[in-house]
Amino acid sequence: RDEVPAERVVHLEDPRLLVELPERSSPAEEPVREEAGGGGAGRGGGRSKRLKPMLLLSFSLPRQPCALPTLARRARPLSAAAVRDAGCERRLLRGVLAEALEKQRRKRFALTEQSGALERSQLPSEAKARAKAVARAEALPLLLRECDAAEAALSDLHARLYERRPDLPALRRAMEELGLEQRLELYDVDRAAMDQWGRPAGFDGLVVDSPRGVPILIGRQSFADPLLRRVARGADLWFQVRASRGSRVLLRTSMRRDLTRSHRECMEAAADLAAYFSPLRRHGEVEVMYTDSRHVAKRGGRVGQLKDGKKIGLLTAHPERAALLAREAQDEQGWPV
Repeated sequence: RDEVPAERVVHLEDPRLLVELPERSSPAEEPVREEAGGGGAGRGGGRSKRLKPMLLLSFSLPRQPCALPTLARRARPLSAAAVRDAGCERRLLRGVLAEALEKQRRKRFALTEQSGALERSQLPSEAKARAKAVARAEALPLLLRECDAAEAALSDLHARLYERRPDLPALRRAMEELGLEQRLELYDVDRAAMDQWGRPAGFDGLVVDSPRGVPILIGRQSFADPLLRRVARGADLWFQVRASRGSRVLLRTSMRRDLTRSHRECMEAAADLAAYFSPLRRHGEVEVMYTDSRHVAKRGGRVGQLKDGKKIGLLTAHPERAALLAREAQDEQGWPV
């Protein structure tokens, strides 16, 4: 700045102002700077170099507090207690929602049955009974619409519960608005986790229902399953992945007295669960072998294990088909996902 003439220094209070540059001066008026290197002109002597016109802009910025960009902080991982509490809250909400949905389905079924019975039967001849029957028939459509609306609201909350990061406090408030506040206070999560039809006493694994209502027991991965071996009966089938270790799955067809053999869809559901609870969960197709209780190890340290040489047959399982059912069962019964 010291080498620039004062008339070529422009001070701007606002940097957004436009500045018009002065006219270019003539060569005679341009300042000349002598360079060192000798006194005479010519080779080796001192050379003169004309300076180019310069314009120095000086800005004066307002002194205001500047908002520095905030560095994004990595979210702290939740503690084990927080994860456990969130898991218990989710199990509670899911259990109450499932219970309320089942209640609404039964109510709708009963209303539908009443509507059909009124249509098939004739109105009574007595005036008082006739008036009651007519009033009940007129009220049934309204009750069915209310039941369908409540079931739709509960189904929407149930779907929101399985989002990637559900807002559990908001879901709880929505359930309380639907009249489930008292049930949320009284629902026993631990008791509901072990209250499935077909679960034998002392079994700590998962219990899910097949498409035909047959209980499917999924044991924890271990070398032996003496409890499953003890409760298995003649019509029950065992499932296990062929090429790797995994949970043993028992299809308890013997619990259904009306079924003499295991249906294909129930066997495929059990095979999908056996593939899902194995190291081959990410594979598209997995070979699963199955056999009956007569061909399962009965004693020793590997009781309950399946051997490839004693299998009855093989099924091609698809683990992704059992993913939703398995996650729901894990969430409800407190298994680690």
